[in-house]
Amino acid sequence: MKKYKALMLDLDGTTIPNKKDGEPSKKVIEAIAKASKVVKIGIATARPHFMISYILDILDLSSPLIINSGAEIIDCKTRSTLYEQTMEKKDILPICSLLNSLKVPFLIHDFHKDLSFANDYIPQKPSNIFIPDLTHFFADTLTKRIGDIPTITIHKIPSWSKGKVDLLISHASATKQHAILKVAEILKIKTHEIIGVGDGYNDFPLLMACGMKVAMGNAVPELKEIADYIAPSVDEDGVAHVINKFILNS
Repeated sequence: MKKYKALMLDLDGTTIPNKKDGEPSKKVIEAIAKASKVVKIGIATARPHFMISYILDILDLSSPLIINSGAEIIDCKTRSTLYEQTMEKKDILPICSLLNSLKVPFLIHDFHKDLSFANDYIPQKPSNIFIPDLTHFFADTLTKRIGDIPTITIHKIPSWSKGKVDLLISHASATKQHAILKVAEILKIKTHEIIGVGDGYNDFPLLMACGMKVAMGNAVPELKEIADYIAPSVDEDGVAHVINKFILNS
């Protein structure tokens, strides 16, 4: 069996249940602890830094961590920023003005804080714009309205609200794919030596960047179509299964 050197795990719906206060199961925690002695293990999540701190206290991670869907990479131990790709300031206000005119609730992640939009807002270091709890139809409509801006990318993310999706708008070079390339560079390994595991629409870039593409059993159908392997669902400790099968070989 091919030996891999790193494992990058999506968080919500993959390593933890898809909810705000989700935590990894005991089985997943133990599997990650064992595997960290063999390969580098990190996460690749749409969550910002302040929303993953409690998870980092639980998991024994050993690779740089991808957060904000690729807009930032942090050190797993010191939690300091290793790499950051902010949005173009010229893109922020037109998008915010459009969303505000449509009365769509949204947050701007700027200088590592989530801010509500105000008319006197001046962009400093904006990582992304987060739009929660949308229907698939309205999310697709918004994507069409603003998707022609060449310097942005729009991530569709499974929402914590059942049947809804979130949108995360960031720089065109701030995807999990771009971040995986940077992590591989930091670790001095090749991307084909990395296993990527995910479940959502925004995990397409993650899987496409990795040598082994794993979709969870609860993944969206489109992600399963590009996967090399479909693991059990998050409720069935799919991450532990992947670790045992492809890393610990047990």
